Amino acid sequence: MKDYVQYGNTIIHFNLKFTERKTLGIKVFPDNSVNVSAPLESSIEMIKEKIKKKAPWIIKQQDFFLSFHPLTPERKYVSGETHLYLGKQYRLKLHMDKDESVKLSGGYIHVSLVNMEDKNAVKGALKSWYKKKAEMHFYQLFNELKSIAKEFYKEEPQLTYRWMKKRWGSCDKNGNIHLNLELIKTPKKCIEYVIVHELCHLKHLNHSNSFYKLLEKNYPNWKVTKDRLEKLMV
Repeated sequence: MKDYVQYGNTIIHFNLKFTERKTLGIKVFPDNSVNVSAPLESSIEMIKEKIKKKAPWIIKQQDFFLSFHPLTPERKYVSGETHLYLGKQYRLKLHMDKDESVKLSGGYIHVSLVNMEDKNAVKGALKSWYKKKAEMHFYQLFNELKSIAKEFYKEEPQLTYRWMKKRWGSCDKNGNIHLNLELIKTPKKCIEYVIVHELCHLKHLNHSNSFYKLLEKNYPNWKVTKDRLEKLMV
């Protein structure tokens, strides 16, 4: 059954299941869902009271799943503006041309299009270029790293990607790894870290000690890379 509790201004939705156990169990998953397992004789009031006591921990767990908070001011898409690609800064250079194209050359991202004043067109062309680059680099890195999961995941992990506003990546219960296309603006090491992080979630869909041991085993310097990723202005 589904229910919720309110903690301050935050509403915590949870899925409740009654089982033959002695204590209340709470698990937080990468999609921010919360599963609660309660002893058969437990009352709803008692369950909600215990969830409220654990609310700070639940919220902390939800916030920690590779959250993404854009730090860069709104882009104007004009010549001279800086844009990132694989962790390096490039200047945007607009060209008027009947054939639309985006090319990387000499420290510039050259965008050619019919109307240089159409900022939505510039933005659209740039995002399409980023997406094509992401498809190439994401799949290359994913294919190099997915063998990590062989020892604990029987199926073949699948990779998907899309633009996300609040997350660098996620992993669902069906073995799908989702990457934020914004990652193509970060260094390859950061993309690697997010992929390994999500692959480890195929075994542990939480941030338990067991998850961190697995992450540490497969990506020993993850803390340094995570810190680098969080400070990037994409």
